[in-house]
Amino acid sequence: MRKIKVTTVFAAVILTAAVLMALLPSLFTKYEPLAVDPIHRLQNISAEHIFGTDEFGRDIWCRIVYGTRNSLEVGFGAAALAMLLGVPLGLLAGWKGGITDSIIMRVMDAFQSFPAVLLAILFITIFDPSVITLILTIALVNFPYFARIVRSNVLAIKATEYIEATRAFGAGVIYLLFRSILPNCVSAIIVQFSLLTASAILLEAGLSFLGLGIQPPAPSWGGMLSYAKAYVDSTVNYILAPTIAIFLVVLSINLIGDALRDVLDPKSRTE
Repeated sequence: MRKIKVTTVFAAVILTAAVLMALLPSLFTKYEPLAVDPIHRLQNISAEHIFGTDEFGRDIWCRIVYGTRNSLEVGFGAAALAMLLGVPLGLLAGWKGGITDSIIMRVMDAFQSFPAVLLAILFITIFDPSVITLILTIALVNFPYFARIVRSNVLAIKATEYIEATRAFGAGVIYLLFRSILPNCVSAIIVQFSLLTASAILLEAGLSFLGLGIQPPAPSWGGMLSYAKAYVDSTVNYILAPTIAIFLVVLSINLIGDALRDVLDPKSRTE
């Protein structure tokens, strides 16, 4: 029987808390994220404000809590959209091979040639900066990774005797792809999903830091970092709070992804 790692439990607790903050933020703070209180601006840690206040007197912990929803929406949304785009293309390229495979892979090369930040600038000049814009931008840059991973798995699996035997018994293409091949790709897909979710959260924070992501006054971890750098000498807690939030959530997602990979990997179950 496989033992549950302490790191996995830690990651599950942190990620569960983050999801609850995103869904029910009012349970974790009594303040409003946009409530301005200039009299109490740039306060240090206290019983009233556990992470202090920002330059407008807004409670930093409150903005961390409400900013969790934006970060998780971008992270999971971008990863889900990239998976929905990439997995079918990877299945098709790996199964068909030949000219179909070549065309799909060259298209994937074209999408991967766009730097995420430059693509974000392009999208923001066309559309208003928003969570949807960030999700589309990050997904379009990263869905080729899903396609490549699934394609490589399909190429390896379809040459096995198991697939040949299933085909000999009269199984159709749809059955082979979705009942015989795709389940064997789940482990790799989950690992890539967790990696992309974590990367998307980091990218959203970076874009918001540059002013290309979630726009103020909406709470955003990256936006908080951008404004906090001007006050790092007087209130270090201002810049530490979003940094710790990003670190813990990204670390937890990566640890959960590793744990799921170990559970779903047939080779690891036999060890």
